[in-house]
Amino acid sequence: MKSTFIKTLMLVLTASLSFTVNAASLSLAGTTSYNTNGFKGTISEVLNINDFLPGASEGFYVNKPNPTAMSAAHVQTALTAAGSSFLVTDFFKIDSPATNTLNTSSLGLSFTGFLMKYGTTTLIGLFSTPISSLDFLTHDGKDVSHIAYFNTSVSEVPLPAALWLFAPALMGFLGFRRRLNK
Repeated sequence: MKSTFIKTLMLVLTASLSFTVNAASLSLAGTTSYNTNGFKGTISEVLNINDFLPGASEGFYVNKPNPTAMSAAHVQTALTAAGSSFLVTDFFKIDSPATNTLNTSSLGLSFTGFLMKYGTTTLIGLFSTPISSLDFLTHDGKDVSHIAYFNTSVSEVPLPAALWLFAPALMGFLGFRRRLNK
């Protein structure tokens, strides 16, 4: 009798924990529309991205992207529209993933970006350090139609902008040196 009660209690606790995880909702900020390079949609920052992609330092939500299966160029267009300075490289897509786990360590691969598409929604997570394994959770309990992992790098300051920042400092040092020589 006692063991049946404990088993039932454990089952109820497990079911309620599972329900709590699936019931997590997105916390969004700063929605931006884009219609560039043949890609169209809206992108928002996800403030609670760790609820869905543990360890992500930055997250984005793309609602109803067009085309719906986002490519590397589409992800780059959306991130640029959101004001992110990340550049997308080495994009690998997996259709109909069998589990909610991605592990590339056996291949010797690590990644800094992850995309998860379910229904009409796409979540993008960016990681500050490369990872090779990720357990992810879906939103609203919908099936994941595809995932993609990719690498990111921070875009460098363009040369003209660097000159505008460096030239006044250099002129100031030359003027200071000239004043010391007098």
